[in-house]
Amino acid sequence: MKEIERIREYTNELSNIEELILESTAGLNIGEVSIWDAKRQIAGLEKNCIITKLKPSFLEENPYIKNIHIENWFVGNIGLTNITEYEEYKTYAYEMRRRDPKSLTTIYNFCYFPQNVPFPTISEIIPESKWMGVEPSEISSFAPFIKEAHGKVLLMGCGLGYVAYMLSLKDEVEEITIVELDRNIKAMFETYLKPQMNSKISIIEGDALEFLEVEDISKYDYCSIDIWHGAMEMFPIYTKCLLLEEKHKDTKFHYWLEEDLHTLLETLWIIILRKRANNDPINRDLEMFTSILDKNNINTVEDIKKFLMAPKRQIITDWALANRDSARNQENLSLVIEKTFKNR
Repeated sequence: MKEIERIREYTNELSNIEELILESTAGLNIGEVSIWDAKRQIAGLEKNCIITKLKPSFLEENPYIKNIHIENWFVGNIGLTNITEYEEYKTYAYEMRRRDPKSLTTIYNFCYFPQNVPFPTISEIIPESKWMGVEPSEISSFAPFIKEAHGKVLLMGCGLGYVAYMLSLKDEVEEITIVELDRNIKAMFETYLKPQMNSKISIIEGDALEFLEVEDISKYDYCSIDIWHGAMEMFPIYTKCLLLEEKHKDTKFHYWLEEDLHTLLETLWIIILRKRANNDPINRDLEMFTSILDKNNINTVEDIKKFLMAPKRQIITDWALANRDSARNQENLSLVIEKTFKNR
């Protein structure tokens, strides 16, 4: 009984802090808030909301931006432009969310520039929707993979070819193969971007999941998957890919935004644990996440802390291998997760 009360108090406190952090960061990652308003908005949460001032050279001296010439190019419904700008003294997303090992609360990272700074983007024209840009959040999120990768590399998703280009500059990387589903993006890359890059890079048209299902990729040392727009969207594809990893044990897999997804799911698990401790109803659509908690035998506050800091890829992989049909048929959980966050 005493332990149940400890769990209730701990999860209530942790959930309330997570809610406060989430509310305090509204708008900070998309250029809606000035640096001065941002500092007022996160007052008291500076340990959880880090804002970094970046020099324009962060983008201007990036090898891709510096060396790859981009104009206003269009192929089908896809547009490539170099006129998108970070507005001066506005805050934007920077590094991925992560969990603080001491407080076990989420840490958000934002940045701003002291002047307007342009960067290239690739977008869908109708409806207007930016897909990817060579911007600080993209640069920082791919930096560890680019630094580590060597040998032969397989990239699922092309975008502006930023990762392929940065890899091609490394002597340790022998060749880069891109698999891209959208033929307009493939045509854009082959027509305007690839001629400016070296011969290490090749691109083929195909569906990433089908490719991993039928092709032997054992010759590749690394496989990086970037076929979603954000962490909320990636989960159902992520579980399918984790199952496909079993077929390709000689290849090391990297998932763009994986740490961000794990941090998001950890917050979701905190909410579920709080609901359980308070005997509140839990949405049936969250059954998969509750089953993962059940499998990890969380009965004490110490169990919660250990679970939150445990490597999540292995935990989710174990669930996927034990529940293959469910892992292959996950739906986009964005609405469910957003609803859960709002009704926490």
